[in-house]
Amino acid sequence: YRSSCKQFIKFLEDEYRMKNLRNLNDKHIVAYINFRKLSGKSPKTLKNDLCAIRYLHDSLPNAKYELSDNMELQQKYKMKLDKTPNINGDRAWTKEEFQRFVKLSLEKMGSASRGTKTAADALDIAILAKTMGLRITEATAVSRAQAEQALRNGIYQVQSEAKNGKWRKVRLSEEGKGVLNRRMAQTERGRRLFIRENEKTHQAVNRMEKYLQNNREYFETSLGQGERSSSGKTNNLTWHGLRYNYIQERMKEEIKNGFTKEQAAQIVTKEVGHERIGAINIYY
Repeated sequence: YRSSCKQFIKFLEDEYRMKNLRNLNDKHIVAYINFRKLSGKSPKTLKNDLCAIRYLHDSLPNAKYELSDNMELQQKYKMKLDKTPNINGDRAWTKEEFQRFVKLSLEKMGSASRGTKTAADALDIAILAKTMGLRITEATAVSRAQAEQALRNGIYQVQSEAKNGKWRKVRLSEEGKGVLNRRMAQTERGRRLFIRENEKTHQAVNRMEKYLQNNREYFETSLGQGERSSSGKTNNLTWHGLRYNYIQERMKEEIKNGFTKEQAAQIVTKEVGHERIGAINIYY
């Protein structure tokens, strides 16, 4: 993100002589993406640029304008974003791997060693990711206000922390309900459930990434590695893999309810913040 934002700011300086980032709006983003496309950047790079710019914008105090999400940018300004090429291979966790992750985290929570709070955070975030399809940043950034609203009406509202900037609604799972109720009792109003005092969202996410990296060997299985292998390459066990679990389970659920695969994908794609069923096919 830092690298993407530096390049974007240089573009703003060169092309618009911009002195105050609070003036950032849609026209600047569209111009930059078109400039990057002419430079031959891939669709994945462009989408990563957009994520970085939105993260920067969300960090600005008193920004003057709201930024449109990717779909709105394409519709309003005829900006074209090509599809990201499919990634081969499954990334889902096996049932045993998740059970071992839970067991390991509970053991760490019950120990007297450092990192007990991070283990507790990681366990609850993993439950939200697996049972509600939240990305790691979306799960880490849950605020008390979002939790209160979800517990009142059974629907969780993903807000500007979404990767593509598009708000979406997700059904609150029973497991997620337990997490939010438990965390609400520990979190003051105006705070976020998993972000510590004086900690930024990206720092909390990094803490979760390091927890997974440092402990992966203790719960990853050879069966899981085999299932995540394709064309001679093994996909690492990651937080994003829990979104694969969610999408695969939701697809099975809707197909069992009588929907075709395409109809099920149209339902699930909205829950996970995508706009096309082709993206669901990658996960499924």
